[in-house]
Amino acid sequence: MSAWRPPDEAPPVPWARIAESLRRPQLGPDPHKISARIPEDPRRAAVGVILWGDLAGARKIILVQRGYGAPHHPGEIAFPGGMVELRDRDLPATARREVAEEIGVSTGLWELGCFPDGVAKARVRFTPVFFRWEEPKPSFHLDHELEQVLLLPLAPLMEAPWTIERLERHGLALDVPRLELPQAPLWGATAFVLKAWLDVLKACADPVKPTQA
Repeated sequence: MSAWRPPDEAPPVPWARIAESLRRPQLGPDPHKISARIPEDPRRAAVGVILWGDLAGARKIILVQRGYGAPHHPGEIAFPGGMVELRDRDLPATARREVAEEIGVSTGLWELGCFPDGVAKARVRFTPVFFRWEEPKPSFHLDHELEQVLLLPLAPLMEAPWTIERLERHGLALDVPRLELPQAPLWGATAFVLKAWLDVLKACADPVKPTQA
């Protein structure tokens, strides 16, 4: 299957719509997880889901590609993130620290909230922490284990040609979304969480603008 090539620019997704997409899962029957997989590792992890944009809304989402020589998940596309450390106050603090360590972004991050947890291939439970970032000229300082940073336009991702891949993990059959990108396929736990959030976001209507008298 040919790779999906997203446009360089796209209309912004209003921040109010983003906020609604993070609020809705909290009202569901299981607001803390979206995966049926059971984590076996008692440790916890967090990832930073950074939405870059401006006052008009979120324009792009930030992902990273692991280096091909990285000891874990070489070449894979993921959110910046990692394991909780004792010095971390909470899961958002873990996400902030990992974002700073992996891509060099430590300022200007406005915490928006968390999405229900996913479970990584290593069977570790991880929490996606969403951040709003309005840096006019985003720049990054990559960790040596990373290949590159990807800024994907947010709105087109909701209509991208996602496919479903059936995976067997420890006796459990999972239907996992997959998106072919020029750099590498976006799949696994990252795609599972991202597509679940995009589906909620797509179902949220844009806020109604007040009419002028």
